[in-house]
Amino acid sequence: MNRYLEQLVDDMNIAVANQIAIRSHLDILGESEVCECEDGIPRTDNTAPLSKIIGFDRCYFPPEEKLTDDQVTVVYTHLLCVLDNYNFFLDFPDNVDVRTKYLMVLDALDEETTYSNAKVTILEFCDYDHDTCPFGAELCQCKKYEDMAS
Repeated sequence: MNRYLEQLVDDMNIAVANQIAIRSHLDILGESEVCECEDGIPRTDNTAPLSKIIGFDRCYFPPEEKLTDDQVTVVYTHLLCVLDNYNFFLDFPDNVDVRTKYLMVLDALDEETTYSNAKVTILEFCDYDHDTCPFGAELCQCKKYEDMAS
């Protein structure tokens, strides 16, 4: 498993370097967005499964039960770096453990997602309903946001 994880981490590092190069090239050209045109009208609302956007299918990532805590942390940290370089921000409540984050991000890889080279896309893992919060009562921040809005 260690050799596979080393290769996966290397592949994610290459993806980060490639994305940095693309974004640097766009900055040099003064372009903030690579956009396709439809009937001469630029499209900026690109959507695709998250896995297709970043180039890593869910099947590349080992099931969390086969990984030690340290391995989950290493893989998640590198995956987070890939997502960050594709302008994705993961919105988790404070104190969510890395193993839970890893599982939730793997689930998100199959979801249709909006993306942009110029704007940050926030990936939310909760619908902000206190009663159905996937993080449970001890980590849920939904109630806090409800109280702030009242």
